[in-house]
Amino acid sequence: MKKLLKNCCALTGGMLAALWIVFSLTLPAFAQGGGNVKGQVMGTNGEILPGASVFLKGTTFGVATDLSGNYTLLNVPAGVQTVSINYMGFQPDEKEITVVAGKTVFLNINMKAANLNLGEVTVTANQEGQRKALNQQRNSDNIKQVISADLMGRFPDLNVAESLQRLPGVTIGRNSSGEGATVQMRGTPGNFTTINVNGEQIMGTQEDGSRNAQLDVIPINVLSSMEVVKTLTPDLDGDAIAGVINMKTPTATSLRTKLSVDLGAGYNNLRSNLNGIGNISLGKRFLADDKNPNGKLGVMATGSYFRTKNGYDEIRSQVWEANDYGKGRIYFPTDIRLLYVENQRTRTGTSATIDYNFSPTTSIVANVMYSNHNNELTRYRKRTRMQTARNVLNEQGEYTNSRGRGYNEIKSATEDNSNLNFNIQGETVIGTVKLDAGLFMNESEFVNKSGIYNFITGNIPLSISDISTDYLSAYGTDWKNNASLYTYNTVERDWWTTNGKNFTARLNASVPYKIGNNTAFFKAGAKLKSMHNKRFRPDETIVTTYAGTAAAGNLANFSGNPEISSDLLDGNTNFGLGVDKDKTIDFLNANLGTSLFPINAGATRNSIDSYYYDAVETVLSGYVMNRIQFNKLMFLMGARIEQTKVDYKGNIIETNADGNWVSTSPNRKKNDYIKVLPNIQFKYDLDKSSLIRAALTYGYSRPNFVDLVPGRVISILSETITDGNPELKPAFATNVDLMYEKYLNNLGIISGGVFYKKINKFQYNSVFALAGNEFEGAQRYTGWRWFRTLNGDNANVYGVELNVQANLTFLPGILKGLSVLANYTYTHSSADAQFRKDLRLPGQADHTANGSLSFNHKKFTIQGNLNYNGAYTVLLGDQDATDVIRHQRIQVDANASYRVTDRISIYAEAQNLTKAPQTDYFGERERIYQKQFYSFWGRAGVKFRL
Repeated sequence: MKKLLKNCCALTGGMLAALWIVFSLTLPAFAQGGGNVKGQVMGTNGEILPGASVFLKGTTFGVATDLSGNYTLLNVPAGVQTVSINYMGFQPDEKEITVVAGKTVFLNINMKAANLNLGEVTVTANQEGQRKALNQQRNSDNIKQVISADLMGRFPDLNVAESLQRLPGVTIGRNSSGEGATVQMRGTPGNFTTINVNGEQIMGTQEDGSRNAQLDVIPINVLSSMEVVKTLTPDLDGDAIAGVINMKTPTATSLRTKLSVDLGAGYNNLRSNLNGIGNISLGKRFLADDKNPNGKLGVMATGSYFRTKNGYDEIRSQVWEANDYGKGRIYFPTDIRLLYVENQRTRTGTSATIDYNFSPTTSIVANVMYSNHNNELTRYRKRTRMQTARNVLNEQGEYTNSRGRGYNEIKSATEDNSNLNFNIQGETVIGTVKLDAGLFMNESEFVNKSGIYNFITGNIPLSISDISTDYLSAYGTDWKNNASLYTYNTVERDWWTTNGKNFTARLNASVPYKIGNNTAFFKAGAKLKSMHNKRFRPDETIVTTYAGTAAAGNLANFSGNPEISSDLLDGNTNFGLGVDKDKTIDFLNANLGTSLFPINAGATRNSIDSYYYDAVETVLSGYVMNRIQFNKLMFLMGARIEQTKVDYKGNIIETNADGNWVSTSPNRKKNDYIKVLPNIQFKYDLDKSSLIRAALTYGYSRPNFVDLVPGRVISILSETITDGNPELKPAFATNVDLMYEKYLNNLGIISGGVFYKKINKFQYNSVFALAGNEFEGAQRYTGWRWFRTLNGDNANVYGVELNVQANLTFLPGILKGLSVLANYTYTHSSADAQFRKDLRLPGQADHTANGSLSFNHKKFTIQGNLNYNGAYTVLLGDQDATDVIRHQRIQVDANASYRVTDRISIYAEAQNLTKAPQTDYFGERERIYQKQFYSFWGRAGVKFRL
């Protein structure tokens, strides 16, 4: 690493010297008299055209319009100039304008739509969105995909993660009700992808302390677009090996009032309940004059509301122990759990944006975005335990145990996950220097308040004959239904809060200049980022164990529904008798702190203290970059340097020989490091519709906050130990990318690319069964699962991405209305970890793919969608046989709409028609680790546009 840093510093020093020489040689060009040209590019119907190419004819001097269709050409030579404008899907245009030295002149352009030979096919909002996205993607300097709000609306997706799964190279993890929640890119772990709002990072608030934010919190309807950046430029934060997902909030674009309303209702099959959705957006610009024909002031607001009653069925078998039963080494599932979950979920979101143009070259934008995700959850769980050492394998192939245990449990929880972002940024021009600055604040918080109420049997005989099924089940005693077997046991009031804050301040300056006849700009900037992530349990947390008589605590006194679910896991098993939530909780509340439920002060103290961490990271960064346009070749070179200072606090817990809490000692770890990140990128236009991109970039990714905490979390009910590792190092990667893009004249694209990442010190999650000698006192937890995050040595990741979006307008008749979207990503990795060599990088799926076929005729549109996620490693064990693998998954969705009038349309959509579960297995497919089943869900509604 020291050698690599030395080489990077030497390379960066050389690059900085070269850039300074270029800058010095071109200073006379900066001083030449010139003026500015500013304006907005729109269609003839007033629609905004972001990503339009605006340049001076006969030169390489040009820019692309922003999301509001605005452009600014700085330091344009005085005199009569011809401005050329290109926008995919519109006819090219040229305008003459007289530029005055030292002045800003205005040129607004209204472009005419091109004849795309659509025939009877109506140009829909989806196609307009596709056009906007492709133009922005075409004119970007780096490799990225852009998704507009209209294009997101093409699919039946409700949150950001589900919308992102449609893109090449993206895989998602699902929350406990089947919705997409977390994102991984290009076969790398989740913390290798940075999640941004308006260009700045939002904090993760997952219980496991992950950096990557849960994207099921944010509804897509509060956004204007999303960018998936796969090659970073020097003006972007460098801590994103896989890339950046940047969510952009909308701004007002028109003097005409823009109103959009969406109202719908739906149905969740698994819990047979209705859901409802409502979205609204309203925007308008004001104070138009000659210099600001589109208005000085813009006001935009959005709102989203979604409520559903859903849930999931699940089987878990997360402890497999090896034993020799006289037939060789056999892994046996010692702990099997059945879950039935019902949940009322409410997701709300809103964004508001105000922008104001003080002058032709000075503007400011302020935005606030808030999202909230609330769950009211009830979980029924049954569990059987058969310790491997006491099992006997008989001649009939049955595993029998005379001292098995059964558990019947209910959990009542409220989960409140919120995300607040505030962003204020502005720009101005002083002479030929463009300055932009911004302040950003993010606060994310997850508040969990849950109680887990547990009943336990004595020793009971249990047997299992088939351990190679997804639906493991013990028999021999009626543990599912016989309430008399169970007695009130442990209660854990599992309250916790995770809070993340990010404050960022940035300043950038760019100067246009010329090298001969080639246009260029030099850009430099600095940023201060302060990130604070904290997790804690409040004093309301308790651990208590029932100490009364068996008769008073017998489950017969607290029995609920005699059959919670007769068709659990798609009819493959049943749940049986459930616990009555109200009776159980009321009994505890009436007796908490008495001789029936004495509070276990030591266990409570252990639960609170071991859970705590407080992590502060301060990042100071700066960069320089230079972009030159040589006719058809764009060349960008630069470097970024980032200094990170970390301060982590946790607790060390001491226990006695019986595993009981003795004392808590605060622990603190400080560290700092510097990363130097060179960056070279090329874009070459083969012709007007096709190009090649290439990039050599460097990046790094910090470990998750919780992984660095100098502490230990001991969970009694789940029998797990999770250790922090303050010695973890950031992963560092060398990235090579090559991409070909062909833009079709009827709003489509064909692209293909390859990428390579050499990653040093990657982090991976490991899980082992404790043997009892791993650390001091480990013998007290023999057989418990031990979770840690470790640094691997190095990993090589190779990949291929293929993407096609095409409107099949060359077909005859109404077949012109067919459109296809398809993408495929192949990824291969080879990684060396502390204990193992040549393994697959955790999070890397060999294959991911999407397919979508839609048909549009006049006012009617119908579409079918397929999403495929290949298998990937979730947790690394000490060998292949003990890895936890997430199984491949195929989801099929469908949606249709009919435009009743120009302003009103109706729609219907359905998700997960294949009823695909999320399945994890332990080393081999026949060893189930966890399986969640969600069935299908859908909705129908009406949309209004003004």
